[in-house]
Amino acid sequence: MRTPEDAPARLADLQRAMQLIAEAVDGLPEECRDLAGNALLNVAAEAVARDVGTAEAGRIFSRLADHLGAGRQPPMSGAVSLSGFDA
Repeated sequence: MRTPEDAPARLADLQRAMQLIAEAVDGLPEECRDLAGNALLNVAAEAVARDVGTAEAGRIFSRLADHLGAGRQPPMSGAVSLSGFDA
């Protein structure tokens, strides 16, 4: 079980993963780059649902939709807290 003490290390790991993914997207063939966001969303949705279950994944993505609907976009350099599972 994840504890609050794990949060700083998990956030650092999350930021590193985001950076590695961004670099990998930059390395894709030009004709694939515009599809990367959609592909990553599909991979992420599947991974989140597998990690926390479909009901919690639905709640997490609903909170993300609320952020995006309000004009707040998660920064590439950080993370938006959507649940107790992500940091």
